[in-house]
Amino acid sequence: MDQLLQQVERLAEDYYKKYISDKTSLVIADVLEDIIIQQGIEVIYIRLPKLDEESRLLNGMFLKHVDSSVQPKIVINQLDSARTQHFTLAHEWFHYILESEDLKKYDIHISSNDVLERAGDYFAATILMNKDAFISYFEIIGGQAIEKKIYKLADIFKVPYVSVVRRIKELGLWDVTAYANFTEEQFIQLREDLLGESLLDTAPKRKQFEQFQEKVIVREAAGTLPSIEAAKILADLNPALAQTYYEKSASAQDIDALWDELDE
Repeated sequence: MDQLLQQVERLAEDYYKKYISDKTSLVIADVLEDIIIQQGIEVIYIRLPKLDEESRLLNGMFLKHVDSSVQPKIVINQLDSARTQHFTLAHEWFHYILESEDLKKYDIHISSNDVLERAGDYFAATILMNKDAFISYFEIIGGQAIEKKIYKLADIFKVPYVSVVRRIKELGLWDVTAYANFTEEQFIQLREDLLGESLLDTAPKRKQFEQFQEKVIVREAAGTLPSIEAAKILADLNPALAQTYYEKSASAQDIDALWDELDE
């Protein structure tokens, strides 16, 4: 596993340098979605609530059609915090890279789904928290309590607190054993006591008509998706619009029934 993660970090480092210049203080989380879209990937944000029988939220997924002419997609859970969305986006991008890029220069061999997910998390951590940049900022904020360092680094790189703790441990920068088992929720609660709330701990407010909804609207308008089906799809995402489609569907059915009566 260690050798695999070293290769994954090489890959992340190469991609980081490809898009982030040493001459800027740009944080890759701020432009990650733009980078991914430039590669021909559609990024979709939708609400993915946890089902009763599930123990955790689905953070996201990478979808690639068997037909190469169909644009690949990364789906991100709109209910997650901004930090988690950034990390998930980078993780799912790794899935795309593995399937779409020529990786002959990297000795990356995935033996199981668990290994794949671990590698994806490591790629996300190492590209979002580039080693040199992370160490530099860690040293700049030196002298502060480790809790405040964790929070400041999480704010700088716009990533989950638990990811910062793992990165500090991986780079051997500090003994973070006391926080190794903290959950993101526990970090958020502690942060509020120390520094106050952060907008990055909440889900970003996005336009009501997101990409996924726009596709439904376009298909319904074009007649390739029945109004009743559009209503079912949008029932949870946009109840008001779903109601409009239900009413439209009912009206269309009434008109069809009237024509049938006249024909008789």
